Amino acid sequence: MNITIPSGGFCAIEDKTRNLTDIKHQLESRQAKTLHFESDRILLAAFTQNPDQGLWTDGINGVAWDMDLTNMQMSNPSEEDKGRYLLQLYEQHGMAFVDRLRGAFAFAIWDGRLKQIFIFTDFYGLKPVVYTEQNGCFAAASRIRYLLWMDPSLKEINPDAIFHYLFFQAICSPLTIYKSIKKLEPGKVLHKQGDQVSHLTHYDIKYTPDHSLSQEDWKIRIREQIQKAVGVFVPLSPYEKTGCFLSGGTDSSSVAGYYTQISGKAAKTFSIGFDDPRYNELDYARIAAERFKTDYHEYYVTPADVMSLIEQIPRIYDEPFGNASVIPAFYCARHASEKGIDILLGGDGGDEIFGGNERYVTNLVFQKYLAIPRAFRKTLFEPLLNLMPDFSLFYKAKRYVRRANIPNPQRFYSYNLLAELDPHTIFQEDFIRAVNLNSFMDIAENHYSNAAPADDTDRLLYLDMKFTITDNDIQKVTRMVEAAGLRVRYPLLDRDLVDFTCTIPPTLKVKWKKNRYLFKEAMKGFLPDEIITKSKHGMGLPVTPWFKQERQMKALLYDILFSGTPAMTRYIKPEFIQKMKTAFETDTSTYYGDNLWVFLILEMWLNQGG
Repeated sequence: MNITIPSGGFCAIEDKTRNLTDIKHQLESRQAKTLHFESDRILLAAFTQNPDQGLWTDGINGVAWDMDLTNMQMSNPSEEDKGRYLLQLYEQHGMAFVDRLRGAFAFAIWDGRLKQIFIFTDFYGLKPVVYTEQNGCFAAASRIRYLLWMDPSLKEINPDAIFHYLFFQAICSPLTIYKSIKKLEPGKVLHKQGDQVSHLTHYDIKYTPDHSLSQEDWKIRIREQIQKAVGVFVPLSPYEKTGCFLSGGTDSSSVAGYYTQISGKAAKTFSIGFDDPRYNELDYARIAAERFKTDYHEYYVTPADVMSLIEQIPRIYDEPFGNASVIPAFYCARHASEKGIDILLGGDGGDEIFGGNERYVTNLVFQKYLAIPRAFRKTLFEPLLNLMPDFSLFYKAKRYVRRANIPNPQRFYSYNLLAELDPHTIFQEDFIRAVNLNSFMDIAENHYSNAAPADDTDRLLYLDMKFTITDNDIQKVTRMVEAAGLRVRYPLLDRDLVDFTCTIPPTLKVKWKKNRYLFKEAMKGFLPDEIITKSKHGMGLPVTPWFKQERQMKALLYDILFSGTPAMTRYIKPEFIQKMKTAFETDTSTYYGDNLWVFLILEMWLNQGG
């Protein structure tokens, strides 16, 4: 099976202590193109896996990029066209030029006249950037491995990142798995001049609800804005080379439907199924395909497919990444590649801009409880509830009350293995002394605070845009599409659409027992009713049943986690791993199996020399 380890992107280095010529030759030996401004000790490099990456100089200034702009307004721009475009915008408007860009981008600009370097990443982290500042070296790159090639001494694991990973399945910005390497958060820019490095913001999501419009007006505008956003992407690639993910959910169905409507041609759609009916949503994908008359393709993922891909996951992501949906994402993209597709359109982002996650609805339930007078809750109801036995409805009520009394954002992440257990039962004592157990929540609280004074619902959407979108979902899809040899674009993360949704009143996004309320109202008549009313599912993987029933996957799990001395026991107590094994074998839910996938990927990453 052909798997491409994603290798495109840029690198920018200023180093006053080492010979940049040696680093230049090392990068060139790995197929990079380079620009060396020797007198200024500046090196720019580009790895051009696809047309999104490049490098250019006008002789004084230089630019290296990984970008897929939607408003460049030129057909089939050359590498020189792209570089000249960025430099001219920069010269005309200074650092503020980035606000004129739309699409996905990350790039480095070297200003040879003012002797300064800028490193930008886009509004939502669609094109990631990592960087390091130490020992007289400043370097930024699209991928962690580029910085490790430059300096292998950066390979010291960050204990906080291990905790992030086990808590969230991914390592959240600004952390990476390595202590000396950071992620540049979305909407940020690094500016270095002389010895001074500044961390600046060029964009952030701001919620400014407009309460002047009627619900009917909002419904019309939502449909117009989604159609407009998809319309931006339709002409960017040839019809015969463009496909759409189609999960059967509202977002991918909307993208495929509007693509068909705008292009006047049947969208080429690609869907994933499983033999297990609890995970299979092909019926809904077929309903959407029938409604919009798409050119429909489907593929069933098997345990053998998992076994063919799983050992490559640590290499594809450069750091532990535990979202099991990487498997269906890869096989969907590979199937599209086999049908001649080069570009896929994904529906990611819809939940986070329109209020589609059930956790937002659950938060409203907690808010209803907290609206009850405190005196009644604390002096009568809760003391009385505590006297009740811990079973059945009383147990559920106690758990509900406990979570309701946790303030956000802690409450938002309280249904989590690490949040529910004493860390001393999970982690080695040396690890506990080395780690900040609040590292994830400190970042979450900072985001939650930055979103103020927005309504609580919008503040939770903001958290998910920063964590779920930037550090999890986009990385999941983008890296796996790249591994299949394709590129991906996200119409629902078009900046103008996201900014528009920030003006929708949060009380219309999420209502009592109704997620995506206004979006679903707006899309009635366009999307099939079955898709609008279906419960949220997502592109999950039958991890638990396959670990229990499929011989090869069970053997992989037991050989790596439950035999010998796993490498992760430098962080996690062996007895906790055995408790997880027992719980997995006796519990009928998917909870422990899903968590064991996260542990398995970490162990495989460590075993591969991470």
